[in-house]
Amino acid sequence: MRVLVLGGTGVFGSRLCRLLADDPGIELTIAARDRAAVDQLARELGVTGRALDWRCDLDRVLGEGSHDVVVNAAGPFQGQDHGVAECCIRHGVHYLDLADDAAFVLGIDRLHDAALKAAVLVCAGASTAPALTGAVVEEALKDGPVERVGFGIMPGNDAPRGPALVATIVGSAGKPIADQPGRRVWGELRRMTLPGLGKRWVAPCDLPEPALFARRFGVRDTFAGAGLEVSIFHVGLWLLSWLVRLGLLRTLTPIAPLLAGIADHLRFLGTDRGGLRLEVHAGSQTRVWCLIAEGGDGPFIPVTPAAALVRKLAGGLATRGAQPCLGLLNLAEIDAEWRRAGLRIAAGWSETDLRPSLYRRVLGVAYDRQSRAGQALHDAGPSHWKGRCTVVGAETSAGRLVAWLFQLPAPTDDAPIAVEFAASGTGELWTRRIGGRTMRSRQFIGLRKPAGWIVERFGILDFDLLVQVGDERLTLSMAGMRCCGLPLPRALWPVIEATESEEKGRFCFDVQIGLPLIGLLVRYRGWLTER
Repeated sequence: MRVLVLGGTGVFGSRLCRLLADDPGIELTIAARDRAAVDQLARELGVTGRALDWRCDLDRVLGEGSHDVVVNAAGPFQGQDHGVAECCIRHGVHYLDLADDAAFVLGIDRLHDAALKAAVLVCAGASTAPALTGAVVEEALKDGPVERVGFGIMPGNDAPRGPALVATIVGSAGKPIADQPGRRVWGELRRMTLPGLGKRWVAPCDLPEPALFARRFGVRDTFAGAGLEVSIFHVGLWLLSWLVRLGLLRTLTPIAPLLAGIADHLRFLGTDRGGLRLEVHAGSQTRVWCLIAEGGDGPFIPVTPAAALVRKLAGGLATRGAQPCLGLLNLAEIDAEWRRAGLRIAAGWSETDLRPSLYRRVLGVAYDRQSRAGQALHDAGPSHWKGRCTVVGAETSAGRLVAWLFQLPAPTDDAPIAVEFAASGTGELWTRRIGGRTMRSRQFIGLRKPAGWIVERFGILDFDLLVQVGDERLTLSMAGMRCCGLPLPRALWPVIEATESEEKGRFCFDVQIGLPLIGLLVRYRGWLTER
């Protein structure tokens, strides 16, 4: 399947290209106006790059007959016509885009007959809205009727913001939303909770879901919103929207570059964590589906539906005609995209136990290289494990004093050990009981950490641990340390060496903890099985 991605070097287009580049069933071409940027990304991914301006070059390029699918990632789609899709139809090429603008997505239906005649699929909105949100609602409908839907898309403040995205958000603030009487873009304030991230503001946006959900699912009440992580930015835009609502300004578009510059300079006020919360209501019953993206992987979420649909076309999807991206993908197919890419994204019908597991997200595609026993433990979710272990204590008086202060296990040749795992936002609470001593910690993906890192928190101390897998053994080693959030010099770091393996079908562990100058504090090793 020969795929041409327009806007392939942009915030979202480049991430889509990264998802598709290594698929042997796809021949990828990256297209954008900036030749240097195209060549650089194409070399990095080992694919073809082509400098072109789709506004004037696309008809000629498609006329060459060298592409089967065009993915339009060249926003903004607000105010854009369907010229790219029409060009694809003329040349018998499948078309899909990342649009979330209500008018653009809803208007794609007018091309249905022409797309059928050309035997191509023309699909608008293969993105978070409406492809992902629609797939979640379809999943909810399997368990019963849905009367109301409300959702909020809440990216982290660290998420890259292209000028087109900023212009879209700012330019629409204060304007009325079609077919939703009394509702305006950014015209009201709501609070929604994301597991592990707390409460964030959301405001209504002009997204296609209210009309599409009414048409396809019979859901007449849908709140479609988005929010900015930093409260002062979100509430500030709400206040500015009043200038448009009161008729003092026609649009806030002229100040979009200024606001974007301010936000970029203040990115440190937020995080690289974002997500989506979707609530479905039926009578007094409410179900909640949550998605959390960490480690800066949030911008991949809008392109995973497009990647899944391209693969589905390559696999023989027979649907033809023009339509919004509803009913073409199920939730499992979209979920498979971020798992395939090893993204630090977790989701599920729960606010306490999101999947995939913490270590699977940390390790990505390397996760399956650890032992089966290790996978069973880390994928078990909230659970209890028990076993036996030996403990070697400190050899110095200073070491024994430190071990006692931190309640590290006492020396023994054979002791029972019990480990309890509990969910904590997107992280895990570990409670280890060895003999009469108890050690509690929380493990999670830290802020702005590279892939393969995990943070373990003991009280006021945070330990950055590098997690690696090789020869069915998982190892954790020190990579950083903080006290009350403040980094500590390497000279104060403890020496931590931990390995996980499998013997006779059982999960085995070996943990050593020491301090510079003082030496070994404790070494405990043994095995665990699920209770």
